[in-house]
Amino acid sequence: MPDLNTSPIGGYQSIPAAVRGAETEASAETGPGFADVMADALSLFRETGAESDAATLNLLTGGTEELSSVLISAEKAEIALNLTVAIRNKAVDAYKEIMNMQV
Repeated sequence: MPDLNTSPIGGYQSIPAAVRGAETEASAETGPGFADVMADALSLFRETGAESDAATLNLLTGGTEELSSVLISAEKAEIALNLTVAIRNKAVDAYKEIMNMQV
């Protein structure tokens, strides 16, 4: 009969560490969270809105005569607002969908 080398299973203490490592790797790969995306959209909206306001005020006070640059900055502010509203609407829709799920 051949000699069977049987040894107890070892290394089971390292399994939870491996699982924890996989969890941290998975969370690192998911990307930015919803709060980060929303904060970026709001900061973009505030920045473009302030630029648009400054350009409009500059045009009204006679600081510039370039109407096209003022219209471009106003359009950028409108696009940033639309992006922020779209993100908010998607979040509300997702919340409603989660609340309608059967448990």
